[in-house]
Amino acid sequence: MAYKVLYNDTIGKDLKHIDVKQQKRILNAVRTGLSESPRQSGTPLKGKYKGFWKMYVVPYRVIYSINDREETVFVEKIGHRKDVYR
Repeated sequence: MAYKVLYNDTIGKDLKHIDVKQQKRILNAVRTGLSESPRQSGTPLKGKYKGFWKMYVVPYRVIYSINDREETVFVEKIGHRKDVYR
């Protein structure tokens, strides 16, 4: 079952701060990993981020949520590991 990947409107702003080579690597990981198996590609978050998942694309993190009923993955935020949770 392939999931449809949707992006938050602010993802363009998130990616603007990342060099082009890394952007391509991140977006490729999102397309392949999250569309095929979003739970195996990431780890569930805890605390105030409960309900969201994170995927590592070192040193960046992709924060996303999964909707099984609609078979969609919604990418909330992309950022460097030291800043993404702020």
